[in-house]
Amino acid sequence: MKARVTDLFHRHFSKRKLLTLLPTWMKSSATQQGLMFGGVSIISLVLMATVTFLYVEHELKDQNREIVKESQQLATGHHKKVDDDPIEDDEILAVLASGFVLAGVLVSIFTVALVIAMSRISQKRINRIESVLNAAAEGDLSARTDVKYTHNDLARISVSVDDMLSRLEGSVAAMSDISANIAHELKTPITRLRHNLLTLREEADRVEPNLDDAFIEELDKALEDSQRLASIFDALLRISQIESGARRSRFMALDLNDVIETVAEIYVDVAEDAEMTLTVDKPDSPLMIQGDRELLIQQVANLIENALRYCPAGSYIQLRCGENLESGNVWLEVSDNGSGIADEEKERVFERLYRVDKSRTDGGLGLGLSLAKAVAGLHYGNIELFDAEPGLGVRVAIPVR
Repeated sequence: MKARVTDLFHRHFSKRKLLTLLPTWMKSSATQQGLMFGGVSIISLVLMATVTFLYVEHELKDQNREIVKESQQLATGHHKKVDDDPIEDDEILAVLASGFVLAGVLVSIFTVALVIAMSRISQKRINRIESVLNAAAEGDLSARTDVKYTHNDLARISVSVDDMLSRLEGSVAAMSDISANIAHELKTPITRLRHNLLTLREEADRVEPNLDDAFIEELDKALEDSQRLASIFDALLRISQIESGARRSRFMALDLNDVIETVAEIYVDVAEDAEMTLTVDKPDSPLMIQGDRELLIQQVANLIENALRYCPAGSYIQLRCGENLESGNVWLEVSDNGSGIADEEKERVFERLYRVDKSRTDGGLGLGLSLAKAVAGLHYGNIELFDAEPGLGVRVAIPVR
């Protein structure tokens, strides 16, 4: 066993050393393909010549044995007819043609097998690079091609992709840590500030007759702003936690219909109080997925609250869910018949703290869709906006894993 491990180590080291010693011009795919083509051509010619020689030699030996046999029969008097042309030209040509055909078939099989093997190796590397890039595009920066040697163009690209993703992963992790640390550091003084303001407001209530109304009004505004700041930092910390993927450890099998029912029980009455109508459309069969029930409920609630906040009285809001058998996804939609938003705003609304109408003071934080997108990403899904004609719709698709 020890000898086998030592042998494998020496083989690996020799291969690594050999690949390292290759000159730069030999590390080009074009050069390697040219050398491979030249090598295949030489091997093919040698193989064809060898096969033809062996085949022709075999056939000529058979004919030579026939000539010897006839000569012996002639010498003993058993055969009196002498063949003036014991080796016919047609037979020689047929032997040569058969040899070339046989050699050509063998060479073709060898060449095709070699080309297929090389193509599969290259295609495997390309597929690996493509899968890693697709994973990175979906947010998984930990994916790697795991190529160690830069012995050709594809290998160098693979190593460069791994290096790029390692640096990008480090930068994103550093930014996330900085954001989380800032949020944590600021949350404490904001909480303390709000506590002091609440204490001051209680004192103001006790001596309110002796205080100016403007002072009380400004104090109430300060309390409202402190609450808003606390809510923003809570939401930012929650989004960072979701995007880190830590909540996946809490995934369990659940029915999306139950999530829709739970949200509907709350927001049907809320919509009525806002002089709007919320309707629910869901299938009878269960929509089973692996997910975090709490976060999915919060996601759907955020989408409905956005519709309630930006739609006028008398609007209709529809909550739907279903399954797409072709794509293997379950989906949920929240749509309304309000005014909608412009196409150029549809991508930016998922940015943190971005608001379409910055002049509105309706209490929105600009984080509802950011959190909804983070929850969709946590469940390996996606979220998109669409025109409800009229109004706006939000569709979330989650794969059945």
